[in-house]
Amino acid sequence: MNAYLHIPFCTSICSYCDFTSFAGQEGRMGAYADALCLEIAGSDLAGPLETVYFGGGTPSLLPPEKVGRILEALRAKAGFDPEVEISMEANPETVDADRLGRYRASGVNRLSFGAQAMQKEILKKLGRGHEWDRVEQAFGSARKAGFQNVNLDLMLGLPGQSPEMFRESLQGAAALGPEHLSLYALQVEEGTPLARQVAEGLALPNEDEAADEYAWAQDFLARQGFEQYEVSNFSRPGRPCRHNWNIWRGGDYWGFGVSAVGTVKGIRHSHGEDLAEYIRQAQGGEGVTLQREILPAPVRAWEKVMLGLRTREGVEESAVEPYLRGRSATHGEGFKRLLKEGLLSLSNGRYQVSPKGYFVLNGILGVLAA
Repeated sequence: MNAYLHIPFCTSICSYCDFTSFAGQEGRMGAYADALCLEIAGSDLAGPLETVYFGGGTPSLLPPEKVGRILEALRAKAGFDPEVEISMEANPETVDADRLGRYRASGVNRLSFGAQAMQKEILKKLGRGHEWDRVEQAFGSARKAGFQNVNLDLMLGLPGQSPEMFRESLQGAAALGPEHLSLYALQVEEGTPLARQVAEGLALPNEDEAADEYAWAQDFLARQGFEQYEVSNFSRPGRPCRHNWNIWRGGDYWGFGVSAVGTVKGIRHSHGEDLAEYIRQAQGGEGVTLQREILPAPVRAWEKVMLGLRTREGVEESAVEPYLRGRSATHGEGFKRLLKEGLLSLSNGRYQVSPKGYFVLNGILGVLAA
């Protein structure tokens, strides 16, 4: 079993972010951590847990002793696998050597730093609170604290970002020696400050430029010894993020906290987005209200295809058949068309997206779902 915990606190909200997060609410972090512990204790979670993931928001705003309490609540409820992976997302400007040492002592053994870009002007446009020297400092502090599994997040297709800037950022990140790199193409989400800025004329790199940057990154990281195991994720051999691997393979996981989602035994559960109401329900003894949805077989079949195609493993041909069963013939034709165009391959009984197809994955999935 696996667990995701959403920590929704931020010092400020990045212009592109559409995750559930709250700025200026740090005074509620203690009550929120208590609420998480109560939700965990009252849940049907069963273990042992193989992975735990603190996502956000900015989980590294949560005091280390609160992180330790939450992990103890998980241990008491479900227990941990001896090789449990416990990941935490962190912003470079929120940590120092002492804080990271205390996170490590609490049980966290994998960090994911939101680096995004090297250039000061790019980071400012995104609303990030750090500069590159803080990334370097945070990474060095993580090593001193004993972390041997560290990821850096980077982005491409950013406003004002030239191909040279992107390459400089990726080369700088790789030079630090992380075990893992995540590389995300900017998505302009409706309702975000970035969406308003784009509507008002903010220019973004065109799709061809972003595609070229992505292809360059695939080649560069392969030469640096990284393996691309998912559309946006590259790792040293044997060091992928096990928590995300589980999700992409269709495995079960529990979600805890505001806006968190989980799927267990074909039932999806989700939380509301009201921070005060979540705390009130948990502390009031009534239990946190979850929305539950039994996933129909066709939905589960499609999700297995969709998630599997994100990864280098692809999806078994036998798993595609339940998705196609009972659907129109055009769905099968979509697979044939993509195979002919070289965006999909079929080998040893598995469909896989080609390296050139990764950048247009959303389009590929659109063809298969239409």
